Amino acid sequence: MKIFKISRSTIYNYFNDWEDQGLVSLYDKKGRGRKSKLNNEQKEIIKEWVKENPKNLDKVTSRIFSEWGIKISSDTIRRILHFLNMSWHRIKRVVPKKPELFCINPVP
Repeated sequence: MKIFKISRSTIYNYFNDWEDQGLVSLYDKKGRGRKSKLNNEQKEIIKEWVKENPKNLDKVTSRIFSEWGIKISSDTIRRILHFLNMSWHRIKRVVPKKPELFCINPVP
């Protein structure tokens, strides 16, 4: 028990589950992890809002807070978009180059 750093009751639970269900009992079960703050309908609405305003996700987060009272980050919106098979990339601003100076040779 000290070797595995688990309690005696946990070991007994493993053995009881093994006897009842076999190897399947040792697999991770569904339901682990944090539940989503948003349901699927809200995620689809967010998808439309991002399509309306793709340049600024902060506006989408503030709209989510004002409409539903749910505070989420722009990283969460990116994860939602990834889940919906979309991607979001930051628009890179390019500084325009200075125009080159042309030297015109006079015609003789």
